[in-house]
Amino acid sequence: IIPDDFSLNAWQRADFEPFATTILIAGCCVFIALPLTLLWLEWGSKQPAWLYIPLIIPALPFTAAQYQVALLLDFDGNLTAVIWSHLAWVLPYMLLTLAGAYRNFDERFVLAAKTLTYSHWQACLYIKWPMLVRPILAACAVGFAVSVAQYLPTLFVGGGRVETVTTEAVSLSAGGNRSSLAVQAVLQALLPLLAFVLAASLSQWLGRKHQGLK
Repeated sequence: IIPDDFSLNAWQRADFEPFATTILIAGCCVFIALPLTLLWLEWGSKQPAWLYIPLIIPALPFTAAQYQVALLLDFDGNLTAVIWSHLAWVLPYMLLTLAGAYRNFDERFVLAAKTLTYSHWQACLYIKWPMLVRPILAACAVGFAVSVAQYLPTLFVGGGRVETVTTEAVSLSAGGNRSSLAVQAVLQALLPLLAFVLAASLSQWLGRKHQGLK
């Protein structure tokens, strides 16, 4: 059960480029999806059922459809295409995560801001969204984790040329070195964990500095 010896050889030989690529893709997805989520919840349809299609239908046919669109637009095989494909999953999950807190927000704060000559946009920017910063951080952590977990969109739309910790772990599981597989698997689990730890830490820090935040 216990290994004969313990060493860092596997970590020293590990390729950390997929790790960096994964952080870049997930970070870009959250950076793009967050303002879209806030704008949609504030001014968009209250029941955006079509946005949840990627969560309902099987991933393989939807990813194949994304791949066909990318081929038609000569858009496949690069980081931008992979980020675009991940957004189809990141955006709905962030909407689902943030929708409850948004519905429960007391709109009297916005009304009070408007009576002080704030526009609706200013009331959201300076009052509503700062008060919702804790659920917003949770939604960002969920979106980051969802992007990290995407395998089929990365493989199809990336044309096999974009490597992340998830694609590396799956490919190594088919017969690669077990030490390298273990490293990539640990990195794959570590990224979402770090995202949630960071979100929770920031939430606690902001809660101590600004009493009354939701």
